[in-house]
Amino acid sequence: MTSLAPKNAVVPLSLPLSFVALAALYLLLAVGVVALEPQALGAYRHPVLLAAAHLFFLGFGVGVLMGVMHQLVPVVLEVPLARASLGYVALFFWGLGTPLQAVGFLQQHPLGIALGGGLAWVGLGVFTLEMVLTFRQAPRWNPVATALSWTLFYLILAPLLGLFQALSLRYGFYDPARLGWHAAAGLVGVFVLSILGVGHLLVGMFSLSHGGSARWLGLQLWAFNLSLLGLAFQRGLGEALLWVGLALALFDTRNILAHRNKKALDVGVQHYLAGLGFLLLCTGAYGLGYSFVAGLWFALGFVGLVVTGMLYKIIPFLIWTHRYAPLVGKQKVPLLKDMLPGPTARLAGLLWGVGALLTPFVPQAIALLVLGSLVFVYSLQEVIRR
Repeated sequence: MTSLAPKNAVVPLSLPLSFVALAALYLLLAVGVVALEPQALGAYRHPVLLAAAHLFFLGFGVGVLMGVMHQLVPVVLEVPLARASLGYVALFFWGLGTPLQAVGFLQQHPLGIALGGGLAWVGLGVFTLEMVLTFRQAPRWNPVATALSWTLFYLILAPLLGLFQALSLRYGFYDPARLGWHAAAGLVGVFVLSILGVGHLLVGMFSLSHGGSARWLGLQLWAFNLSLLGLAFQRGLGEALLWVGLALALFDTRNILAHRNKKALDVGVQHYLAGLGFLLLCTGAYGLGYSFVAGLWFALGFVGLVVTGMLYKIIPFLIWTHRYAPLVGKQKVPLLKDMLPGPTARLAGLLWGVGALLTPFVPQAIALLVLGSLVFVYSLQEVIRR
C-alpha cells in the first residue's frame, strides 16, 4: 500500500497544516455570512452569496487542495518537494487576497474584488511554480499525476477569467458569458479533476484495494477536459461529455471498492461516496434546468463532503507521522486509527449532508451547515491535540 509519507524528504508539518487551518477559517466565514443573511440564497449574484462562494471555493476548497498537494505530490511522483519555502509565499498571498476579495464582494467594489483576487492569484501562481518545479523532477508520471497537473492549469486559468470579469465591470466591457467560463474552469477543471484524481488514489489506499485500474482515471480526464471545451463552444456536447465523465468516475469507484480487502468503509470513504451521490444529483438537477440547485449541491454536497472526509484521513496521518512515528519502538504511541474521534466526524458529516440536501429549498437549513462545520473544525482540533 502506498504511504502518504514522502519517500525522499520530509515536508514541514507547518506547511500543509497552515493551509488547512486557514481553509477551515474560510469555511466558517463562508457558511457564517450566509447564515446571517439566508435570503441571499435566492439570488445567485447577491453580494453575500458571491462573497461566500469565493470564501468556500477559493478559500476552503483551494486552500485544502494546496495543503494536501504539498504532501501528496511528492508521494505520487516519488520525488522530494521542490523549494518548500515557496509554499509559505503562496500561503501569504492567497491567505491575504481571499478575505480581501470577499470584502470587495460584500461592498460591491470592483477594484476591491480585483485587488483581493489579484493577490490570491499571485499566491496560486507561486504555488503552481513550486509544483511545476517538483513535477520536473519526476522520472515518470501516472494518471493521478496527470490529473493534478491539469488541476494546476485550471487553478491558474479559473481565477484569471474571474479577475478579467471583475475588471470588465469597472471598465465597461462585461460579458455574462465569460462568467460561465470562469465557473466551468473552477468547478470542473479544479474541483472535479482534483477530487476524482486524488480520490482514485486515496479511496484505494483507505480501503486496501489492489485491483483497480488507472486507465479508468485516464478516460475520465479525457472526458472532463473535452467537456470543458464543449461547454465553451458547444454546450450540448459539453453536457453529454460531463455525463460520460461522471459515469466513468462512478464505475472507477465501484471497481476500486469491489477489489478492496477492507470490508468496512471508514469515515473518509463514506464521505467520498456521499459526495459522489451529490455529484450525481447536481448533474441531474443541471440537466433539468435547475442550475442554482445544482450549484449548491455541487459546492455543499460534493466538494464539502469529499474534502472534509479526506481531511479526516489525511490530517491524522500527518500528525501521527511527524509526532509519533519516530517514537515507535521507544515508547507507547497511539494507534493511527485512534487519532480521529470517529463519532464526532460522522456527526459532522450527517449535519453537513442533511444541510446540503435541504439548503436549496429551505435556506434556514444553512444552520445545519454552520453546526456541521463547527463540529468538523472541532474534530480536526482534537486530532492535532493528540
